Amino acid sequence: MHRVLVFAGMGLSLLASDGCSGGPSLPLAIAAARNAADTVRTLLFDHHDPDQRDAGGVTPLMWAARYGAVDAMRALLDAGADPAARDLRNGWTSLLHAVHTRQLAAVQLLLERGADVNQRAAQTTPLIMAAADPDPAILELLLTHGADPHQRGAGGSTALAVAVSGGALSDLDRPLFGGCHPATVKALLTRHPTLTLPDTIATREALWWARFHGCAEVLSLVGETSARRS
Repeated sequence: MHRVLVFAGMGLSLLASDGCSGGPSLPLAIAAARNAADTVRTLLFDHHDPDQRDAGGVTPLMWAARYGAVDAMRALLDAGADPAARDLRNGWTSLLHAVHTRQLAAVQLLLERGADVNQRAAQTTPLIMAAADPDPAILELLLTHGADPHQRGAGGSTALAVAVSGGALSDLDRPLFGGCHPATVKALLTRHPTLTLPDTIATREALWWARFHGCAEVLSLVGETSARRS
C-alpha cells in the first residue's frame, strides 16, 4: 500500500511539472529554436531582448537549448543572454532544459560559457536529471565540470539513486518504469569511487526498481556501496 501511495504522489508531481509545454511563441524564441542564427542576430540588432520571456517565462536561450540550436545559442550568449535565468514554471535554467532534452552540444556550450553546473531547481539538479539517461555522456560532461554527486533532490534522491532506478518515475517525457543503466552507474562510481547511497525513500525505491528489472549488474555495482550507506 505504501508503494502505491508513493507512486501516486510521484505521478501527480510529474503531471504538475513536465519540462516545457507547447512551443516558442515570440519571434526571437522561434528563430532561436530553429537555429536560425542570422535571424536571431537581426532581431537582436533590432533591439529584441535576448532574455525576453514568453507566457511560461521561457527565454529564447532556453528554447534554443532544448532544441540543441547551438549556433543560435552562441548568438544569444554573445548578446548577453543570461544562462542563469530560470523559467517561471519549474525554475529550470537553460542548462536544465538542455539536459532534459539530452542535447549534449548545448550542455557543453553552456558550461563553456559559465553556466553553473550545480545550480538547482527545487526538486532536481542537472546531474540528477542526467542520471536518468542510459547514455552517460552528458553526466560525464557535468562531472568533468565539477557537478556535485552528493546533492539531493525529491525524496532524498541522488544522481546514483536515479541511475540505479534507471530513471523510474523521473520524467513523463521518458519511460516511467526505468530499466537497467549500468553504464551510468559505472560512470558515477568511476569518477567518485566512495560514493554512497543515502538511506532515503528514494534509495529504497531505486533498489526496488533495479530488482524489479533484474538489473544484476547494477545491483552488483552498488553492492559495496549500499553496504556503506550514509
